[in-house]
Amino acid sequence: MSLTQSTPKGTVDRARGSGEAGETPETAPEEILALLNTDYTRAILEAIEAEAKAARDIAEECNASRPTVYRRLNGLQEAGLVETGMVYDADGHHRTVFEATFEALSVDVTADGLAVTVTTAESGAA
Repeated sequence: MSLTQSTPKGTVDRARGSGEAGETPETAPEEILALLNTDYTRAILEAIEAEAKAARDIAEECNASRPTVYRRLNGLQEAGLVETGMVYDADGHHRTVFEATFEALSVDVTADGLAVTVTTAESGAA
């Protein structure tokens, strides 16, 4: 399924995963916490919280190298915390943009260890 959304810079065509609707990848809580604890990850999430942005724009905003930004974005995407889309400009140029997919993330300590709960706009509406 694909979702198209207008932005000030063009149109975002966002491809959803091929899994069930609302399905998020299974990532161990420890992996999510480790990812969030790496340099630039939180700054990247803050940069793409309100609107989808290209990696170049994220790197400039976070004062990080593009390879670092891409590594963090790949990890965040694998964890289901970021999704990609494509922006098409009026002149025909296009670029990949990244957008945060969650509204809240909570960590609980349980008898079995850690539990991470990710709340998305879709899961909150259900």
